[in-house]
This record gives sequence, C-alpha cells and structure tokens, in this order.
Amino acid sequence: MRLPEYRYRFSSKKKIKRASLTKIVVLILFVVALGAGTFFGITHRAFNFLIKEKGNDTDIYELWEKHNYSGVIESCKKILAKEPMNATALTMAGFAYFYEGINRFSAEERIQMIDRAIINLRKAELIKNRPVPGAIQYTLGKSYFHKGKFYLDLAVRYFEGSLTKNYKGKDTYEYLGLALSSLGKYEESIKYFLKAIQENPSGLLYLTLAQTYYKLDNIDASEEYLIRAINRTQDAGIEEKSRFFLARIYRDRGDYLKAEEQYNKIIEKNPESADAHFNLGEVYNELNDQVKARAEWRTTLRIDPSHYGARLRLYD
Repeated sequence: MRLPEYRYRFSSKKKIKRASLTKIVVLILFVVALGAGTFFGITHRAFNFLIKEKGNDTDIYELWEKHNYSGVIESCKKILAKEPMNATALTMAGFAYFYEGINRFSAEERIQMIDRAIINLRKAELIKNRPVPGAIQYTLGKSYFHKGKFYLDLAVRYFEGSLTKNYKGKDTYEYLGLALSSLGKYEESIKYFLKAIQENPSGLLYLTLAQTYYKLDNIDASEEYLIRAINRTQDAGIEEKSRFFLARIYRDRGDYLKAEEQYNKIIEKNPESADAHFNLGEVYNELNDQVKARAEWRTTLRIDPSHYGARLRLYD
C-alpha cells in the first residue's frame, strides 16, 4: 500500500492537522480491540450481574462468549418482541450491535449498526435496575466517538460518566484524550493521555502526547515525548513517524545537523523512503550544500517519480 506523498511532512506548526492524530491512534486501537479475547474490557465478572436470558433455547451469554454477535442480536430481538424494555436484552443487544458495527467494512452499514447500539443502550439507561450501568455508558462513549466529530462532545460525556460509575475500560483514557484533542481541548486531553501512559506506556501514546504538546506550542515537552516514543517502541512505523516529527522540530530551531541525523536514521532502516531523502535534501539546501541537496532530490525521484516536492526543486 502506497503511503500519501506528504504523510510525514510538517512544513509548519500550524499545518499539522488534528485529524492525523486521531486517525493514527484509532487505527491501532481498532487492531487491539479486534484482537482482544474480551469485548473492550467487559469481562466475565461484569456479566455476573447480568441475568441469563433464553432466546429460542439459546443462552445469550454463551453466544457472547463464542463472539457470535449476530446470534446475540437475534436472540435479544425475540426477547424484546415480548418485553420491549427488558434491561438485559437491551444491554446485550446494544453491545452486540456496536461490536458488529466496527467489524463492518462499509461505512453505511457500520453507522447503521452503531446507531442501533445507541438506541438500545439509551433505552437501557431509562431502566432503574439496568445491568452494568458503567459498561453501558462506556459503550455509548465509544459509539458516539465512532459516529464522527459532530458527536465527540457526547463521547466525552459518556466516557466521563462511565468513570463516575467506577467503570474503566483499558482504552477509556486514550479515547477521552483523542476526543478532547479533536475538540481542541488539548490541556484536558493531555491529562488523560498521561493517565493512559501511567497504566500502559507505549510508543504510540508517547507519539500522541508529543503531537498534543506541539499543538500547545510546548516544543520542549513535544521533543521529550518523541524521544521516549523512539526509545520505547518496537514498531518501525511509529519510530519513523516520531523521527520525521523530531526532525521537523530541529529544523524549526535551525538545528540542521540534528535534523540530518534523524533523516539518516530513517534511511538506514528504510532506504526507499522518498520523503526522508527529500527532506534530507531540504536540510542540505538550508546548509547551502547544493550538491548534496540535488543528489537527495534525484534519489527521491528515482524512488517516486511523481514526488511533487522533488520535481519542483529540480525542474522549477
């Protein structure tokens, strides 16, 4: 899969898009969620509070344990046809609709499933003795998060509500940080990212925190967490993103030798990185070494003949 041409190019602090932060982290969170043995932290102990219901002689909990979410939905539908406000059926159907939704490749189908999850879980919330109220709010928070930017305020509301009910998923703090960051509430988002790092430090979270500090113009903190991301991660992609970002910070400071070092480290591991060669050429250009600069831009075009920046440099 070919990466976008300007994926790692940070031309100025104001040009780093908020969306890039969300897309990177949500992608990884999806992988973690889909590979987990339980449904984002809703464990067997949580379901001890649920009444085992029967639907067509099939136990809903057993279907859930087998990850048969469509089966859970059908069984809950049969119960709800007779008891429209059955708290357990509404709750289980809501959870199953959400999980089915995030597995759908079609955006239209995914949103439809998530909407059904929200309908069922909002109904469950109307019932005084509903099961696992904190898990319901947590799942509503995720549902609204995945509906998009116009629902992020509701996502924050429900995630924070789940915490007040003493329910916290493994990724609650990450999602709260992402939602608040996308709403432009960077200082609040940092608070949750720091909590997430205390519980589960990772290169990805250090990178995310570095990007958030950058948006607050706290460049020193951004640099610190980028270095931590590089030292912590075993993921080549996260290391590469962190080094590109760090090199941009050094270039903004005029510390071109440090920037050169970062681009060379990227090239050591990924010699065919067109953007690394192009930006290394930019560093040499800033150092007034036109021979080296043009050599790097030519290498860029060898790797990617359509690279706009290199073509502009060599043929303008």
